Amino acid sequence: MERVGAVHLAADEWVLGLGMSLVDFEFRVKLQDCLLAHAGTLLRAGLSVVLEFGSWSAEERERIRRVAADEHAAVELHFLKASVDELVRRVRARGGPFAEALASDVLQRDAAKFQEPLADEIARFDRYCGPNQDWIPSS
Repeated sequence: MERVGAVHLAADEWVLGLGMSLVDFEFRVKLQDCLLAHAGTLLRAGLSVVLEFGSWSAEERERIRRVAADEHAAVELHFLKASVDELVRRVRARGGPFAEALASDVLQRDAAKFQEPLADEIARFDRYCGPNQDWIPSS
């Protein structure tokens, strides 16, 4: 992000920085709404923004994409695929007071709720980085 001069808005960092729990989803949703609105303001000011949210559904990702598109910004989707076991391992290795709740109460319990980006969703983005990059729309 430093290389491209983007402002990085990571929900986890803000949640922890404000002394809240990573599994307080009511707070997290409100915070992500605020960060998304702030991203729109930053884009209007001509800045680049990287949003690091756990966007589990196509609907969530579309909402984020629309904010950038409404500001006439190019929109990229970066999708990093990892198995649930690997995600759990990473969360536990990161540690912290909420690691076990995040690993067991969220990742293991709710993994089936995650929607991988499919070709029709990917086609709405200006650029895609991730598995199945052959789905990238040609320019």
